[in-house]
Amino acid sequence: MPKPSGSPKFAVLGTGNSGQTFAADITLKGYSVNLAEMPEFESNLRVIEKKGGIEISGDAGNGFAELNMITTDLTAAIKGVDIIIIGGSAHAHEPFSKALAHHFEDGQFIVFTSNFGAMRFHKWMKEAGVTTLVTPVETISLLYATRAPEPGVVACIGLKSKLPTAALPASRTAEFLEKIKPVFPQFVAAENAWSASMNNLNPIVHPPMVLFNAGRIEATGGKGWNLYADGATESVAKIMLSMDAERMAVLKLISNDGIPIKDSFEAFYATYSLGKKTLSETLRQSPIHSHPAFPAPSSVDTRYINEDLPFGLVPWALIGRAWGVPTPTIDAIIQIASIILNVDYFKEGLTMDDLGIAEMNPDGVKAFLA
Repeated sequence: MPKPSGSPKFAVLGTGNSGQTFAADITLKGYSVNLAEMPEFESNLRVIEKKGGIEISGDAGNGFAELNMITTDLTAAIKGVDIIIIGGSAHAHEPFSKALAHHFEDGQFIVFTSNFGAMRFHKWMKEAGVTTLVTPVETISLLYATRAPEPGVVACIGLKSKLPTAALPASRTAEFLEKIKPVFPQFVAAENAWSASMNNLNPIVHPPMVLFNAGRIEATGGKGWNLYADGATESVAKIMLSMDAERMAVLKLISNDGIPIKDSFEAFYATYSLGKKTLSETLRQSPIHSHPAFPAPSSVDTRYINEDLPFGLVPWALIGRAWGVPTPTIDAIIQIASIILNVDYFKEGLTMDDLGIAEMNPDGVKAFLA
């Protein structure tokens, strides 16, 4: 497919499920994509390189995507591009950002899929003395529900109908959306990077399902059942709703752009709308989340805990504690997970200092984000 005239050029960093899906989807839409990975994690990249690209199927399109560049040279990958997407987990945000700190170009945007990536990026660049005008952007979550059964092959099982997004500062959100809308019309404006991170519902949904199904996970190794279809019972959903009320209370300290969990699936998966059912019914009957491609985890030591707690629940709880908003249910989840996995997540998770707001009050944070 010929590339649209004057179209943005992309770099996608990371070769996991989402990184490969972003790269293939954008390429098949006719845009230039450079796919890059850290040298120490190059195994997936080399397979993709040998295949010459990525085969994609499902809701994000079908076809073989021949990428513009496949490389472990991160600097070469971002040279001359307009939009950089970090396609890995929250653990990948820091190493990619710091490795490229002195190689960004004026006018570039770098996209993080939630977990306070934009705020942390701002702090890292300030500490590194970077003066280049590179703008971090935060989405509330991944655009796709996707899996890569092998390197160079991805199956997209679900695609959000809209994805609230904000730049830091928020005054640059409109410029970013204008660039990316032709490629991803699902991207819509969020109030600021705070609301984009705080509206990530993975930390509300994943940890309770894992912790309150821990016996079954350990007894079966995750085989023979689905975490959503079988694990999101009414009792587990009650815990989610209690956590969500606390999340909304912390979110409202800075933004009125909150999205309650009970409304989120209607809002973001309109194509798969299940009507106004209970949260448990919605989670258990969702054709995306109950798909066989998303089985129960084989261990309690899963990204549903080791990503969603340190990058989600812990900073929410610590911010609430600092600013006088109690989060007893979230605190309990963190404590239970810490006991089961023998990890002090309150010490391992993000702090207000990590976000660059330790010395700010809510009004100061609002001004910083604007």
